[in-house]
Amino acid sequence: MFRSLLAAALLLAPVGAAAEEYFVVGVAQRQGQEGSWWGTELWVTNTTASTGGYAVVFLPVGQSNLEALRVEPTLEDIPPGVTVLLKDVVPEGGLGALRVVTTPGVMVYCRVFNAAGRGSFGLGVPPLTRAAATRPGEIAHLVGLRRSPQFRTNVGVMNLSIDNGAVRIRLVGERGEVLGEQPFRLAPGAYLQLTDILHAFGQQRAENVRAEISGTVPFIAYGSVIDSRSGAPTLVQPLR
Repeated sequence: MFRSLLAAALLLAPVGAAAEEYFVVGVAQRQGQEGSWWGTELWVTNTTASTGGYAVVFLPVGQSNLEALRVEPTLEDIPPGVTVLLKDVVPEGGLGALRVVTTPGVMVYCRVFNAAGRGSFGLGVPPLTRAAATRPGEIAHLVGLRRSPQFRTNVGVMNLSIDNGAVRIRLVGERGEVLGEQPFRLAPGAYLQLTDILHAFGQQRAENVRAEISGTVPFIAYGSVIDSRSGAPTLVQPLR
């Protein structure tokens, strides 16, 4: 049950004290490279003995999502012990991130997959809280990135703050050599995706590459290494 930002009740207030807040980055429902078609499914599970609630807000790529970060959305009820599978949380052609608000004890998990590939489950993407963000002064390391006739790598970064900010991405080779470095501006709540990042940084072929990502605002980063033979992605979580 995709709830667009226009349909959400845009009550510009912080999340209530009793609510939990999660972010899932890199969700999609769109055509990709090499004939891929990326889809997203979200599980919502009420682990408590009483009725809970949840709401999902989609944050589109490449724009400010300030209102979406501030909104206190109306929650859908979920009975005790029930698991709901949502297949339409991302609109057709969409790419970005999800903000999920729940009552305590309601858990969420996400799958991003290539429906046109020969892989199976795809990426199991864990939801992250604001406490999991990389802070200014810290560096998020994405290890094991590669580009070859068989593999390509995507990297995504989301600004979790309500302030304008910037991130700097540096690619480092296996001998410690810098392969490329570039800053990127991020509006409040903005999601940035760099598709085939090694090629974008001028690397036609590279193995065992590490991305160092730092920022002026709290952010979430991840990598996805995609096997061109099967179309299957592998999640690369940041190390700090």
